[in-house]
Amino acid sequence: MTTTSLTIQHTVVESKRSFEEVTRALEEQLGTADERLYDIGRQLIAANASWEEVTQAVEAYVGTSGFIIFGKTDHNVILALARKRGRAYQYVIGNPLLAVQMTQYQPEVALYAPTRLAVYEDHEKRTFVAYDSFTLQLAQYEHEEIMRMAQFVEKKLEALVAQAVGTSS
Repeated sequence: MTTTSLTIQHTVVESKRSFEEVTRALEEQLGTADERLYDIGRQLIAANASWEEVTQAVEAYVGTSGFIIFGKTDHNVILALARKRGRAYQYVIGNPLLAVQMTQYQPEVALYAPTRLAVYEDHEKRTFVAYDSFTLQLAQYEHEEIMRMAQFVEKKLEALVAQAVGTSS
């Protein structure tokens, strides 16, 4: 067994927009992974498709941000059951074309790709988006290509959040 300690940079961005506006702006920039994407993937494998064919098929699902939403966990019900005010969603987002460029060097990168972010509203109805540094999560692998792709993904993530919270120009 090997244990590695990581330093994580946690970013929380407050928005002047409402929870609904932020989640809508976020989701408008994300493509959606549905069962068809996985069916297409299986068909491409069976057909021994070229990387160009794979890229073309996946890009049809990628949103304007360069990401696909793979999951959205609604924490609102649990908060309501606990009689807590506020709302929260956790998003699992990524891009298989970017992930494969990292996992080919270290399959363990799959622990972090796709990445996650949270959108939440506090008891004062302020809205926040939170995420951890993708680059710092992957720094442990000490591989030049993984780090190059991690930095690229992190810049895309920062742009996605800025657009959603309304701070991009």
